Amino acid sequence: MLRRPTKKELKVINSALRAFGSTDFLKDNEILIRDDGSSVREAYALSKDLVKFLELFKLNYVHAGLKVGEVGSRRFRFSLEGSFYLVRRDRKRVFVNERGEMLFLYGRDIFAGSVVKVSEDVKENDVVFVCNTKGDILGIGRARFDARRMMEVAKDRVVVENLIDRGEYLRKEKTYEVY
Repeated sequence: MLRRPTKKELKVINSALRAFGSTDFLKDNEILIRDDGSSVREAYALSKDLVKFLELFKLNYVHAGLKVGEVGSRRFRFSLEGSFYLVRRDRKRVFVNERGEMLFLYGRDIFAGSVVKVSEDVKENDVVFVCNTKGDILGIGRARFDARRMMEVAKDRVVVENLIDRGEYLRKEKTYEVY
């Protein structure tokens, strides 16, 4: 059954949204938590109208809305779908060319030669969103360098480690708990 987030969970979610400049997402939507007793608590985004409907009819629902991530005790992990809807500003993003896009979607890491632009706020070991030149989010990675150094290192150096990408749905190699 879905429930409203606890104060602590809401604080973790708001902190993640604030870090990516997306606090306005909660103006029109609500986050509900699916807690089945395991350590993984899934976060779902629903419109406020849908939440009212579900509460009005007291339906015994297990899933509703769009899974936007998972809430831990100290951090919120975006799902790929969640990153597409929640992360609206160019923060913590690495933009890659067509070759880098193809390789990343095949599960490869990002090399410096594929990077065309980096958000200034990217620091070493940050979780970043890998985007194509149009700004579409291809997946999530971990930066090995800060933004300035990423553009200066040798073209054959890995600058972003692939954590999960949209190609995972076809390959089914990794699980979501990769970072």
